[in-house]
Amino acid sequence: MLARVQKIAGTTRATANTLRAQATVTQPNDGLFRLRLEIHYGNLSAVRTIDGKSCKDLAGATAVALALLLSSEEPLSDRDLAGALATGTGSDLSSGNQPPDSHSTEPPQPAATPKPAVQPPPATTSASVEPVEPGAPRRWRVLLAAPRGVLGVGPMQQVSLGVGVGLGFSLDSWRFLVEGKLWAAQHETINHVGEVSDVKLTRRTAGARGCRLIFGTLFEFAPCALVSVHHLSVLGSGQAFEPSGRQTATWASVGIGAQSRLLIAPWFGLVAAVDGEVQLSRLEVSVSPPPESRLETSEQVVRTAPVAATLTVGAEWIF
Repeated sequence: MLARVQKIAGTTRATANTLRAQATVTQPNDGLFRLRLEIHYGNLSAVRTIDGKSCKDLAGATAVALALLLSSEEPLSDRDLAGALATGTGSDLSSGNQPPDSHSTEPPQPAATPKPAVQPPPATTSASVEPVEPGAPRRWRVLLAAPRGVLGVGPMQQVSLGVGVGLGFSLDSWRFLVEGKLWAAQHETINHVGEVSDVKLTRRTAGARGCRLIFGTLFEFAPCALVSVHHLSVLGSGQAFEPSGRQTATWASVGIGAQSRLLIAPWFGLVAAVDGEVQLSRLEVSVSPPPESRLETSEQVVRTAPVAATLTVGAEWIF
């Protein structure tokens, strides 16, 4: 009800008095619902009775009446309350400290059709409407994805573990994030003609993704498209092969994925994502003997795979 009133009334001005409303809904007989709406503004009050075939119809009429009062540019008066409640089966107005029902003009209601069996008492519900905050709800939110744990199969020969972080925003059903991943270093050992060398491989990934929410409120699901840039640093050590210094290489990949989010609170959620990527380049890492060595061969250490799959699990902060 509050959301519906806010949507109709829009931005409202501040007033000295508070507009209060209380509604009671009963079902006098099958197929008919009756709403009694009491509105209070300072020392003014009004009562309206509305009949409808559904609670949805009653809610719509109530929202329109309250929105008209909230949208008034001038201080409310008896005439304003009477105008807002002019339609319906009945209304009454009073001022001062008199009870709201002291001058009721509600016409007598027809008696309910007798039932052959005793019916249970009608259920009643009550709702209070407080002043509507100005402005419509924001359509966008800032997203901070941290911390995140990452598990990757490919493009490296070994299974990769890492940590990640992301920053972006959501707009309606769309989400856009830039992400960074730092993978744990991997080691490859080369044993050639009795000489042992160690190659350390360190990878970093930067990427961006766009996702479209297709269903869910508390538990959401969204397919994604993503692009990534990988940076590989290679450091060799040992007497048999070079390089003994650091070499680097960079390549890109594109892919698709799916992301789900479980909202724990309006400002916090748990996120899981599964992504598949195609590597736009395949690298070969090899070590070669130093110039002064009599060894003439080189050893291939790593050849990256053409595809990779990544599982990401972590937290998301919503601002």
